[in-house]
Amino acid sequence: MSVQQALLPAELARLFSRLDPDVDDAALALIHELASANQAGHVCLPLAQRPERKALRASALVGPPGAYAPLILDEAGRLYFARHWFDEARLAARLSVLAEPGPAPDAESLRRMLDALFGAAEDGAAPDRQKLAAALAARQRLMVISGGPGTGKTTTVVKLLALLAGLSPRPLVMAMAAPTGKAAARLAESVRGARERLAVDEAALRQLPQQAQTLHRLLGLRPGAAAPRHHPGNPLPLDVLVVDEASMIDLSLMARTVEALPSQARLILLGDRDQLASVDAGAVLGDLCADIHYRPETLDWLRASCGETLAATPGAGGKLTDCVALLTHSHRFGAASGIGELARRVNAGDGPASWAVLQDAAWPDVAATPALDAAEVLARWQPYWRAVRAGAPLAERQRAFAGFMLLAAERRQVDAFNRRIEQQLEADGDKPAGRDWYPGRPVMINENDYGLGLFNGDIGFAVQREAGLRVAFPGDDGGWREFAPGRLPQHDTVYAMTVHKSQGSEFGEVCLQLPDTAGPVLNRALVYTAITRARDRFIVAGAQAVWEQAAAAAPPRHSGLADKLK
Repeated sequence: MSVQQALLPAELARLFSRLDPDVDDAALALIHELASANQAGHVCLPLAQRPERKALRASALVGPPGAYAPLILDEAGRLYFARHWFDEARLAARLSVLAEPGPAPDAESLRRMLDALFGAAEDGAAPDRQKLAAALAARQRLMVISGGPGTGKTTTVVKLLALLAGLSPRPLVMAMAAPTGKAAARLAESVRGARERLAVDEAALRQLPQQAQTLHRLLGLRPGAAAPRHHPGNPLPLDVLVVDEASMIDLSLMARTVEALPSQARLILLGDRDQLASVDAGAVLGDLCADIHYRPETLDWLRASCGETLAATPGAGGKLTDCVALLTHSHRFGAASGIGELARRVNAGDGPASWAVLQDAAWPDVAATPALDAAEVLARWQPYWRAVRAGAPLAERQRAFAGFMLLAAERRQVDAFNRRIEQQLEADGDKPAGRDWYPGRPVMINENDYGLGLFNGDIGFAVQREAGLRVAFPGDDGGWREFAPGRLPQHDTVYAMTVHKSQGSEFGEVCLQLPDTAGPVLNRALVYTAITRARDRFIVAGAQAVWEQAAAAAPPRHSGLADKLK
């Protein structure tokens, strides 16, 4: 958390008043408004149409872009804290360099390998966007691949990595990362599964990474440290870096990641541009996908190199021209999927039409209910509790646990449901009264602990051992690691979680509990993210009016990154 976010309004005013004793109340009010905007996820505060910005121009606190001042006011009237402006400027500059086209690989070798990995192009068939993304990545050092659940992002990147390995005259050093431990573990599991199905030679297969780690661990970012271990002066020893769940990455972390890459490295970002943006300031993936454009000569090259045709894109494009690929065909949610149809209508901002899907018996995998109480939620946890009572292996308990999750927009709702469910467990005799820990308790880690190798978002399960209660977490090697409860970093019981915490996860059935009234945290991206966490069934609990307001709400995150990349 930055200084300006941590300070209370009065403290913030005192700080800036010491820096400029002549600062007036109007300017201080704007500074406080900027701090509040940062907490809401905005990088800057747009002041182009605000007469108050004149109060800032005369202040020593404010400088133009690049100035050594606490606040930056750019030509478009955007007000930044200096740290955010420099993060944004550095990120845009580095991405612009990464986006410059590299030398095209040998056309014959590229086409042969693409056909082997993706199949030959078929006359009259829709373009294979996975194949096109891989072809583009063969000549671009920056590739952004966005798509919803089931569109094949992981499959694409595994084949893409195999393609790069096969085309390279030397072995490549590759790594995978994600913003949370949970997302990193899921990425590694998906890649390992897809890797085994590849029809490539052993030399290329050996180059593919099998493990993933958090970006914090990759960069060497530790609490209290002034700088990460890897930075422009000590870059990562990599040729290719794959980063999954890019929508969750805030501006500062993305800037540090891109700056830590050596000059020859490729960066491949995966994510869903329609999902929730990061908790902290920035909506980087959305900004990168704001203008998807291909040069006419690039489209000609794609037809020649992989036999696939894309429609021409109007306009001049920007600095990320040829660097963004959008996967649109969902292999998970087809034409008969209510989850897929619901997600599409929510993304279109059509509240009434999306509510109609929830009410339509033609879509049995989605539904709406006015309310869902703790007893009903607990009933959905019975497969997990049967596995716990039977002493089933941990992997079986984990599979049962992933069968259902209750999501909520607000933390207070989550806490209330977790308390009510544990009260019901006490009444059923599965939890001793008054005790925090009991066999079967599922917990989610809330902060990174590099010493233990436990990270924000990791989920573990309490198990009874001869030496006492232990909490088991899945390991990178497919096994389990067990810890005494007292050793765990900050954690919560997790029969329910916020939608933000659910990113990077997938559950068989998901129930979204709406708040009583629509508020600032409830919007289209949050609802879409909740829907797409469900694999088999989605239920919403709450009022129609609240749902429709949420589906219609698409508040922008203010930043200047997209403009800097034009």
